[in-house]
Amino acid sequence: MIDAWHRIVEFIRASHCSDVFLSRCSVTGRIDGRIVRLSAADDFSEEEFDSLIRALFKDRADLLQTLDQPMPSLDFSTEMHGMRFRVNVGRAQRKLAVALRPLPEVPPSPDELGIPEKVIKAATEAPKGLALLTGSTGSGKTTSLASLIEKINESREVKIITIEDPIEFIFSNKLGDITQREVGVDCASFHSGARDAMRQNPDVIAIGEIRDQETAIVGLQAAETGHLVFATLHANNVQETPERLLKLLPAEMRDRARDVLSSVVVAILSQVLLPRRGGGRIALREILLHDETIKSVLKNGKDHELEHYMRSGRLVGMVDRKTHLKSIRSQVEPREYERWTEALD
Repeated sequence: MIDAWHRIVEFIRASHCSDVFLSRCSVTGRIDGRIVRLSAADDFSEEEFDSLIRALFKDRADLLQTLDQPMPSLDFSTEMHGMRFRVNVGRAQRKLAVALRPLPEVPPSPDELGIPEKVIKAATEAPKGLALLTGSTGSGKTTSLASLIEKINESREVKIITIEDPIEFIFSNKLGDITQREVGVDCASFHSGARDAMRQNPDVIAIGEIRDQETAIVGLQAAETGHLVFATLHANNVQETPERLLKLLPAEMRDRARDVLSSVVVAILSQVLLPRRGGGRIALREILLHDETIKSVLKNGKDHELEHYMRSGRLVGMVDRKTHLKSIRSQVEPREYERWTEALD
């Protein structure tokens, strides 16, 4: 199976494949958002395919016994032929199935990702508060988060602690001092890692994902007590983000949490990835930055008004999705541009 993995890795390098999927004795990949087949129907027997999957565990023998459970669920990182992967393993129709994402060695800069300078400045130079990056799975949230953390690492003499599942980009200390902790390896969960981080005298805490009540509480507490907190959250747009965060909390806590959120939020970036003309993908974003008006809107639960303020706040760096789509029109694949234009009208 070593030769098979060598061929897969070489294909990824040559094609810039963003994801690889192993299921039902078949290997497929995603290139520019589209699924392509990397193996023929008769390339692998069931035994060979099982060996292909188990080869991913060469550095994680501690997880192998989990594969024999009826419903395994594993997230970890591994390296194959010099390429690092984020790996998720589960079952489909009672057979093992794997999704892998190749991990770049270093994060791109915010400029390379098209994040505006005013947003970079607001998010990375804030002394404290909460910056949220939202979008669906595969929208590039983690990459955008990593780029902002690296910007802080390069420009500020601060202590940074990240909690990730798994660790994707490997940071090295620059002006900042950075500690990376992996869920399931270095800490039990996002919320326990974030809680521990608050006791380790950080200036900046990066939470890979807010997905439960405990993590939402710790994230808000950390931002309220003087830390600069970055986190990702599954939400479709900026307007939906406050409610998605607050719904993770018990009903009796939500009013107080909304007050805290309105005070600590530094920025909300929501994005999707669109096919780029000539290949690749480009982020379509909407961006909300904190000011006293936004604070009042959030505090009073008028989230439906956020789009209006993003549209009217362009001079300070805010942007609504419809305006951003027009600004990147020449870079977006025409059919996708038309589809999104109709959706946003």
